[in-house]
Amino acid sequence: MRIRYFFNAICIAALFQGVPVMVQGMPFGECRTGYWSSNRNLDDKEAISKATCFVNWHPSLGEGMRLGMNARLGTRDAGDGEGAHGRLREGFLEIESGALTWRIGRQIIAWGRSDRINPTDSLSPRDLTLLVPDDDEQRIGINAGLVRYNIDNSLSVTAVVAQFEANRIPQGSLPQNLIRSTEPSRPEWALKLDRSGGGVDWSISYFDGFDGFARYRVDFASPTTPVFRSAYERVQTLGADFAWAQGAWTMRGEFSYSHLEQSCVPCELNRRKVARAVLGVDRDFWDTANINFQLFSVVRSYQDLESVPAARKPFALALDRLDSEFAAREWGMTFRVSNRFLNDRLKLELAAIADMTNQSLVLRPRASYAFNDSLKLGVGIDYFRGDNQTFFGARKRNDTAFVELSLIY
Repeated sequence: MRIRYFFNAICIAALFQGVPVMVQGMPFGECRTGYWSSNRNLDDKEAISKATCFVNWHPSLGEGMRLGMNARLGTRDAGDGEGAHGRLREGFLEIESGALTWRIGRQIIAWGRSDRINPTDSLSPRDLTLLVPDDDEQRIGINAGLVRYNIDNSLSVTAVVAQFEANRIPQGSLPQNLIRSTEPSRPEWALKLDRSGGGVDWSISYFDGFDGFARYRVDFASPTTPVFRSAYERVQTLGADFAWAQGAWTMRGEFSYSHLEQSCVPCELNRRKVARAVLGVDRDFWDTANINFQLFSVVRSYQDLESVPAARKPFALALDRLDSEFAAREWGMTFRVSNRFLNDRLKLELAAIADMTNQSLVLRPRASYAFNDSLKLGVGIDYFRGDNQTFFGARKRNDTAFVELSLIY
C-alpha cells in the first residue's frame, strides 16, 4: 500500500511542475452495449446485458511531456460486480529528454512478440473475467516507474520498478474452504534490451517479481476438514523473443526460463522450474488476409499423480485444476485466420488454441461490420472442449456467444 501512495504522490507532484495552462489533445475511445449468453466467472450464470466505455486521453503538456489516461466504465460486468463501476487502467506522466524517456504512474507494460501467448509478459496482470471480445482489453495497469534509454535508432534499454498486482481470475472455480494469501508488498523490477527496426527484431529480458497467478496447496492439519491455501510465488525469469519479416512472411519466437519459490512454510513444492517456448509463422495474402500458426510448449517441475496416495488423489486432481497444470511436459498449437471484405467494412476471424498433450481446445470465431466510421456491430463465440482434467475442458462453463453495438468517437 505504501508503494502505491509513493507512486501516486510522485505522479501528482510532477503534474504541478511547470505544466502549461492549456493542454493539447482530445479524448477518444469506444462505447459498447450488448448481450453475452454467459459470463466468464465459471459459475453458470447466463444472459448478461452490459455496457462498457473505454476512454483514452493523451494530452500534450509541452515539448517532450504528455499525460496518458485510459479508463474503463461499465455496468453488469463479472470482473467488478454488478451495477455501475469504473477502473483507471492507465494514468501516467511521460517525459522525453534526448535519448531518455521517463514514465511514472499507472501504466500497462506489455512485452513479447509472439501472437497472444507471451512467456516474457510478466508485468501487467489481466482480468480474466471481463466480458470483452479482445484479450488485450483484459490488461490491467500497474503502478510503476519506467525509464528507457535509446542507445541508437534501433537499440534501447528499458528498466522498470513496479508494484505487484495479481491476475483477477474466475471466482466460480475456487473451492469454498480456501484461505487466501495477501498480495506481496515487495516491489518488482525488470530489465530489457530491445532491438527494433533492423532485419531481425529481438529482445532479451529479465524479471524479478511474483507470479500473477496464486499457487495452491492442501493443508491436512485437520484430517476432518482439509483446507486449500494460496500463495504467490517469487519468480525470476530470463526471457528472449524475436521477429523476422521477409516479404509477406513473418517468423516469430519467444522463450522464457523461470525459477519459482513459495514463501509459505511448509510448502509441498518449495522451488520449481518452468520453461516455456513459442515458435510461429504468419503470412499476409492479398493485402487483406492473414494466416498465423504457432507451436508452443511448457516443461515444468510436476508431481506425477501415480506417486500420490489414493486417499489424497482427489485433492491432487483439484490442485492441478486450480494451478492449470496437468503434465510435466505439455505442447500445443494456435491457429488464426482473418480477412477483411467490402473495403474493410466487414472483418472475419477464426482463432483456435489446441492443447495436444491433454486433448482440449478453444474455438473463437469473431465478425464485425462497420456501418460507418463511428458505428460498428460485433459478434463472436467462445467454445471450450475437453475433459474436466484439461486446461480448456475445465473452462467449459465459460462457453459464450455475444453481440455488441459499438460507437467509436
